Amino acid sequence: MNDLLEISRLLAEHSACDIEEITPDKSLVGDLGLDSFSLLDAALAFEDHFHIAIPDSDLHLLNTVQDVVDYINTHTKE
Repeated sequence: MNDLLEISRLLAEHSACDIEEITPDKSLVGDLGLDSFSLLDAALAFEDHFHIAIPDSDLHLLNTVQDVVDYINTHTKE
């Protein structure tokens, strides 16, 4: 299982939020303020960090921080 802290760190780099503000229930758009460009940048960072592919068609699945955690855990081979 991937660490929420690592995902939060990556999200903090692509949002205006401090890492302490990022919790599993936060919305990427509503709470963290990601727009379509910063969401795409974050997705690319997830791909690089976790060595996965996130197709553009899956971006709509990533609504909350927990969605990101679940998606990455589902798509990484451990």
